[in-house]
Amino acid sequence: MTVKDLHVRQLERALTEQFDGLIDMSDVDRRPNDQQRHLFLSRALAALAVHEVTGLDRKESAACVIDGFDDEGIDAIAVDADAPQVWLVQAKWSQKGEAVLDPDAVRAIGKGLKRLIRGEYERFNKKLQPMVPKLESALTSAQVLITVVPALAGDRGVSVGAQRELEDLQDEYNDPEEMLKVHPLELSDFMAAVRAGLDDPKVNLKAKMPDFRFHSDPYLAYFGTLSTDQVAGWYGKNRNRLFRRNIRYPLGLTKINSDLVESVVRDPDTFWYLHNGITVLCDKLKVGPRGDLELSGASVVNGAQTVASLHAAAERSPAAVAKARVNVRIISLEDTPRSFDRQVTIATNTQHGVMERDFRALEPLQERLRVEFDVLLNKKYILKRGEFLPDSADGCDMEEAAIALSCAKSDAKFSFLAKSEIGQLWKDGNYGKLFSGANAKRIWRAVQIVRAVRKSLGDIQQGLEGRAALLSEQGTYLVGHLVFQELTSWSSCSDQEWDGLLDGVPEAVEQAVRWAMHGVDLIYGTSSQISGVFRTAQRYEGVVEEAVKGIRTGSRPPELSPEYKVEIRENRARQANAVTVIVDAGAIEEGVRLEFRPIVAPERKALSAWLQADPRRGSATWVARKPKSLLWEYDGKPYSPSALVMEMYRQANKPGPKAVQGTRRWFVPGEGSLVEIANKIRGGA
Repeated sequence: MTVKDLHVRQLERALTEQFDGLIDMSDVDRRPNDQQRHLFLSRALAALAVHEVTGLDRKESAACVIDGFDDEGIDAIAVDADAPQVWLVQAKWSQKGEAVLDPDAVRAIGKGLKRLIRGEYERFNKKLQPMVPKLESALTSAQVLITVVPALAGDRGVSVGAQRELEDLQDEYNDPEEMLKVHPLELSDFMAAVRAGLDDPKVNLKAKMPDFRFHSDPYLAYFGTLSTDQVAGWYGKNRNRLFRRNIRYPLGLTKINSDLVESVVRDPDTFWYLHNGITVLCDKLKVGPRGDLELSGASVVNGAQTVASLHAAAERSPAAVAKARVNVRIISLEDTPRSFDRQVTIATNTQHGVMERDFRALEPLQERLRVEFDVLLNKKYILKRGEFLPDSADGCDMEEAAIALSCAKSDAKFSFLAKSEIGQLWKDGNYGKLFSGANAKRIWRAVQIVRAVRKSLGDIQQGLEGRAALLSEQGTYLVGHLVFQELTSWSSCSDQEWDGLLDGVPEAVEQAVRWAMHGVDLIYGTSSQISGVFRTAQRYEGVVEEAVKGIRTGSRPPELSPEYKVEIRENRARQANAVTVIVDAGAIEEGVRLEFRPIVAPERKALSAWLQADPRRGSATWVARKPKSLLWEYDGKPYSPSALVMEMYRQANKPGPKAVQGTRRWFVPGEGSLVEIANKIRGGA
């Protein structure tokens, strides 16, 4: 038996011990035992990969596995909506330790990724559906980072053909800024995770700290500086295991701070002066006379983003990272009281930093605006973070004011910053221009318009799907900017004219969405990714320029494609008469299970949490009777597909649409929706 054979057996045992009972195998329970075993190991490997790259616990990692019918080439998905970051795992199990990623697998991942970015969540099975709200939040962010994780039970890695496909995928998504990374995991990586322990990983670190000093009363701690390449190496070897004691662990820690990366790459000599450093706890600490440190059971409890960012910088410029230094504080827990580690962790992570906005709140201009709001408008203008926010009718805070003013500016750069990097609005080069000439009345009017835009977009979304729906969801400030360009008298009109102008916002929003969609299609094509518009100022401003050009002609904007209109798609489904066609053809066997999948954003918002609370709510079986062809698993009663959807709205206590085509929303896994199945029958007739 070779060492590799031994490692495969050890990994198989660990996957069984750690994930047995946690992996959903209900969709394959009728398959032969050997097939079930192989599928379990593949899914457990995907879960272990999620655990390794995110730090989620075993149960949470297992819940990320979506492998099965309609997984769209992706075996597991993990999401950190706050970072924002998304991990896509493709797992390959091999009993011989020879798993390799092939080109077809990469193409499948690419196809699935496109569906996710387009918001086509209904194409995925029910295992994905609970993740949709977080996915939507992450994928609509201009800062999202997507990591493809090939998880391979072998040492052969990625094939040459697959590597080319991965490079093509990165080229597609990383123009002009990095959005997609690849992080392969192989047999050696999984064995390292197993040896360290999944629930309480043990991390041992070494470092050289020639300038060390110590503090011994009441507890032993060493402090000094390390070359940042040492810290980067810690992360490269241990990843999220390095942060096991951090209170924010597992997700949200390793978001790369691009400013920090640039700082160390461009000017490593000044890095120490500009950054606070990191704190490390360890169970035991040995220190040699020349500053050789050995840490047993180590964990970084403060400065995790710094550590991850230094690793990212080391991948770009190893020489610069070797030159820079960082403050490090190491505390030994050997003689400390119980829970002292938690005390340190909480204390070092709850010392609130001062943001640039906080300094702006102290400026005389903002105080003047606060007084104006109070005296002239009888409204509240909140300056400081943490202060009680008024009801919407009673005022606004400084951040909402900045967003509204950014939309109102003629320069689209400001509304782009409001969407992508709101902190930039407070910088010297932007803040003065943004609040130049601002007064309470102007700000309050701008705030009301943006609020009206947001409400109108919510109403419009009820009737949109596809790329137009994504634009209306992601483009609030873009549309807001276009509305201000159309309602040019918003700040100068009389109080008597103001109400009429505000009443015109819904129509202006509808026109703006159509002009913006026209601009996107004209510049980037009708199959382009909507999220790409918001990734760079250049792309964003190009769409705005084209839309403004259309608005200023005074002509009606082009109609949206029928594929974007819910009403037209619903009418098509109604005309398909899917249940009758399927029953007459005997195309679905009695007792086949169907899954409910929301297909438009308002539907997902209304029903996702309710569906997640009880899995039976999203399941039904086929009974091959017209029109009540579905037996709902939740109450055991028969319904027509559309009547069942309306009943779900009623039981969820949510206002439903006037009418809905349930045949678009009920899916046979691996076969498609009832409408699609009926259309296939017609096409083959």
